Amino acid sequence: MKISYKGIGSNLKEILFEEFRKNENTLFVFENSASFFEIKRNFLQDEKMQQELGIFQNFKMMNSYDFYENLFITDKIVIKEEKQVVLFYNALTQKLKKKMKIKNYYDVIDIAYNYYNLFAELQEYKIDLEKVELEKWQVKTFKTLLEIDNEIKKIVQLKGLILPYMLRNVENISDSFLKKFNKICFVNKVKITPFEKEIIKNIESRGIIVKNILQLSKNDFNEEKLKINDSFSIPNKSESLEKFETNIEIFEYENKFSQLLGMIKKLNDSENEEKIENIANFKIYDLQNNGEDGKKDYQLLKQEKISSNLEITMQKTKIYKILELICNILENVKVIGKNSESDEVENEDFESRIETEKNYKIENEKTENLENYEFEKENKKECNQSLKIRMKDLYDAFKSNDFLKIFKLKKSYNFFVEIAKEGYKYISKNEIFRILKNQNERYYKNWTDIDIEGIINLIDEIERIFEYQMLEEYRSYLEEIFDRSGELDKDIRDKYFEALSEMVVLEDFSFDNLWSGFFSENVISASLLKLFLKYLDKKAISLNLEKSDEQDSENIAKYSINSFSAISETQKENLILLNIQDTFPKVNVNNYLFTKIQRAKIGLPISDDEKRIEIFKFYQNILGAKNVYLSYVKNQDENIDSAGVIEEIKLKYSIKAQKNKINENDELDFIKNYFLENIEKTWKPREIGKFIPSKLEKNLDKIKSKKLSLGYYDFEKMETFEYGYYLDKMIGETEIEKIDEKLEDKLFGTIIHLIYEKIVSKNKENIEKKKLLIKSKEDEKILKKEIKDVLKDVLNSYKYKISEDYLEFYKKISFKEIVKSVEKILKKMMKRIENEDEIKIYSEEKIKLKSEKKLYENIFINGVIDLHLKLKEKEILYDYKSGVLKNKKGEEKKEKVDNAFKQLDYYSIMLSERNSQEIEKFVVDVWNGDIMDDKRKEEEEFLNEDDILKVVKKYYETDYYDIGDVKDVQNYTYQTYKNICRREDELNDENK
Repeated sequence: MKISYKGIGSNLKEILFEEFRKNENTLFVFENSASFFEIKRNFLQDEKMQQELGIFQNFKMMNSYDFYENLFITDKIVIKEEKQVVLFYNALTQKLKKKMKIKNYYDVIDIAYNYYNLFAELQEYKIDLEKVELEKWQVKTFKTLLEIDNEIKKIVQLKGLILPYMLRNVENISDSFLKKFNKICFVNKVKITPFEKEIIKNIESRGIIVKNILQLSKNDFNEEKLKINDSFSIPNKSESLEKFETNIEIFEYENKFSQLLGMIKKLNDSENEEKIENIANFKIYDLQNNGEDGKKDYQLLKQEKISSNLEITMQKTKIYKILELICNILENVKVIGKNSESDEVENEDFESRIETEKNYKIENEKTENLENYEFEKENKKECNQSLKIRMKDLYDAFKSNDFLKIFKLKKSYNFFVEIAKEGYKYISKNEIFRILKNQNERYYKNWTDIDIEGIINLIDEIERIFEYQMLEEYRSYLEEIFDRSGELDKDIRDKYFEALSEMVVLEDFSFDNLWSGFFSENVISASLLKLFLKYLDKKAISLNLEKSDEQDSENIAKYSINSFSAISETQKENLILLNIQDTFPKVNVNNYLFTKIQRAKIGLPISDDEKRIEIFKFYQNILGAKNVYLSYVKNQDENIDSAGVIEEIKLKYSIKAQKNKINENDELDFIKNYFLENIEKTWKPREIGKFIPSKLEKNLDKIKSKKLSLGYYDFEKMETFEYGYYLDKMIGETEIEKIDEKLEDKLFGTIIHLIYEKIVSKNKENIEKKKLLIKSKEDEKILKKEIKDVLKDVLNSYKYKISEDYLEFYKKISFKEIVKSVEKILKKMMKRIENEDEIKIYSEEKIKLKSEKKLYENIFINGVIDLHLKLKEKEILYDYKSGVLKNKKGEEKKEKVDNAFKQLDYYSIMLSERNSQEIEKFVVDVWNGDIMDDKRKEEEEFLNEDDILKVVKKYYETDYYDIGDVKDVQNYTYQTYKNICRREDELNDENK
C-alpha cells in the first residue's frame, strides 16, 4: 500500500479533485463520512468539473461503512443490533444462566454487548486467545465468555446465521465487487487494524493498487503500526501559520451564556464589517457533543438566525416518551380475577357495573363512543379478566400533554384528579363505574358533568395490547400509535419504522422459546414493547451528514451549530469552535474486562489512540481555515478548564486568550437585539424598591357574611396561625403533586378507625347488654376471628387504595398488631363498664350541621366522636389515635397526649347543651391497645368554651391576620406558608 502524505492543513478538495480529473477506474473510500458527503456534493455542484469529465466518469466515491458492506458477502443471514442480544440469550444453556445469575432477557443486554464488542476486537486485532495473560479475577469471567462464544458458534451454524464480526473474514471477500476497480484509494485512513492490513494484502494480491491519502506529514504517521504517531502535535508556527496564513483568535469565558453571547457578537461584527461575502462560509461546531443537553444551551436562539444540528437519540422524541409511558403502565398492571382475595368482591360488582354503564350511557348525551360498548352479561368473562392500572403510572401519563392529546384524555382530566386526591393507588373500569354509581353528588352535581370516555377508552386499549404475545401483533398497533402522535419529522419517522421492521423480523429466525422463555408470563406484552424501545435507543437522529453543511433554500437559518462529530477534513473559510473543554477529546473505547495496560500489551487500541484521531481532525480544521475563533469556559469554582490542545496552541503560536467578561448592559443589549424583534421603546432599568408591609388586612365584611362550621383541626390552625388558616380555606383542595405507593398516614388512620367502628357496631347489642364476654380461650378465639374477618373486609373495601406491593407487608406487620390491640381494648372497655346498669353506644357519632353548637355570631363548632358511651350517671368519650403517643422508653409524649385530650374537650363542649352529666375522656393508643387516662391537673391544660370563644372573637374582630410564630418549627401550617406571609418583613424584623 502506497501512502501519499499531504501534510496537516492541506486542501482535501484540491487534492481529490486533482485525482478525479485523472478519471481512472478508482474507488475512493472515505474514513470520515462528513468529508465523503461534502466532497461528493462539491463535486456534483462543480459545473466546470462536470463538463471536463463528461458523462463517462470511471471513478466512484464511498464511505468506509458502505465499502465493507459491499466487500464482504455471505448467503447466511447477518444478525445485527438488538437481534444479537436475542441470539445471545437464546444461546445460553441453563447451566450458563445459573452461573451468571440470569433470570430474563433484560439481565443479559449489557453482558451481550460487552461480549460482542470484546470478541469483535479480539478478531479484528488478530489476538491469540491462548496467549492472553489474565489476572486472577479475570480468569473465571473470560472462561465463561469462551463457553458462551462456543454456544453462539453452534447456534449460528445450526440456523444459518452469521454475526458482523464473523463476516469480516478474507474468505468472504466479494470478487465481483473488487473486479470493478483497478485502484482503491483510502482517504485519511489514519488507523489500520491488523485484519484490515490482511484485507489490503488480499486486495493487492488480485492486482489492484491500494493507496492511502493522508493529510499528515510522514513524521506524524507510524508506518509499522499503521496509526498516528504517539508524538503527533500541531506543527510549529514557522511551519504552519505563515504557510497557510491562518488567523487564530482564542476567547475565554466564565460561563456558557457569556460564551454564546460572545459568539453572537463575533457574527454580528463580521456582518457589520461586511468582510464576508457569503455568511454560509462561517462553520460553527460544538466540541462537547452533548446531544440533547447541548441543544438546550442553544434553544433560546432564534432559529431563523442560528439553528443547532446536534445529534440526539430517539429517546428525546415525542413518540418514544408516549411508548415509554404505555410500557410503564403495562409493566405494573394487575389482572383482576387472578390470585386475588378480592375476586369475589369484583364479581359481585359486575352486575351493578352493567347497570351503571347503561345509566351513564343514557344520561350522558355528550358521550358518543360509549354507544359502541355492549354492556351485556355475556361480557362478564372479559370483565373479570380486566386490569387494575396503577395510578402512579397513569399520573405520569396524565402529566404529558402529548399523551392527553393522543388518547383524548383532556375531558377526563378533572375526574382523574378527583380520584387521585381520594388516595386511589389503582383504577379499573369496574371501579370507575362503581364510583359513578355511589358518587351521590360527591364529585359532580349531575352525571353529564362527568366525562370518562377518554379514560375508559384508554383502559380498553391497555387491556387489548396487554394480550399481545408476539411482535407481529404489535406491528399494526405501533404503526397506528405513530400516526396518532402527529409526528411530522421525516427523520424521526424513518428511524421509527426502520427499528420496527428490524424488530418484527426477529420472529422469522425461529429462535427457541420466543417469548415465554425470555420474559415472565405476566409481562410479555410490556417486555415486547420495552424490546422495541431498546431498538429505538440505538437510533440517532437530527444529524444528517449529507445535509449538515448544506445551506439551501429550505434552510432559512443564517448559521448552524453542528456537532464536532460531523466535522469534515476539508478547508473552511471561517471556523468557530465552541466548548473546547478539558474533556475534549472524549472517546469511547471498549474497557470491558481488560485494563488499559493489558490492552496496550496484547495489541488492542487504547483511549490515547482514539484521542489522537480526534486531535488530528481538530488541528487539520484549524490550519485548513482562514479565520479561526476558538472559545472555552474556564471556571475554577466549578472545576471547568480548557482542553490541552488549546494550551498547546497558546504555547506554540504565542497567542493569548482574550478574557471576555461581558457586563450586564452588554448582555441585555445582545439579548434585546438578537432574541427580540421590533423593539420600539428604549428599555429602562428598574430597581426593586423596599418591602411595603401589607399588615395582611382582613376583609371582615366577607368573613362575617358567611356561615362557618369549625372542626377541631381548623380551630387549631386558627389559634396558632390565622393567616395560614385563611390561606388553606382560600386555596382549597389542590392537585396532588405525586402518588406515593406507600400507605399515607391519613388513610392508615381512616382504615384503623373503620376497623374499630365496625367491630363496635357489630357487637353493639352485646356490649350494651354486657353479653360480650371474653373470659375463656374459646371466647378469645371467636373474637379474634371476628376481628380478622372485619380487617379483611375493610382492606378489601380499600383494595384500590392500597398498593398490592405493600399490602402483604401491612397484613403481616402493621395490621397483625392492630388485631391484638383491638382485642385488648375491648377487654379493657368491657371491664370498665361491667358494673353499669344502662349502656348506650354512639360509634363515630357525627354532630350534624343542624345540631351544631353555635358559638359566636355565625360560627358553629362541629366534630366526629370516635366512640361515645352514654351511661346512667355519666358519658364516656373515646378518641382513637394512630399516631405515635409514646417514646422508645414507653413514656407518654405529653404534648401529643394533652392535645388529644383537648380534642375531646372540644367535642364535650358540643355535647354540653344536651345534658349536664359528667363526661369522662380517654385516648386510645390503637397500636398497643392502651387506654390512656386524663392526667391533666392545671386549668390551662384544659380547653374550655371561653378559650375557643377568645380565638374566634380575635379572628372576627381584629383587622389583621395573625402570622404565626417563627420559632414554632412543629407548626406545619406555618412552615408551609412562611415564605408567603413573610413574617419578618411584616413585623419589620421584630419578634423574630
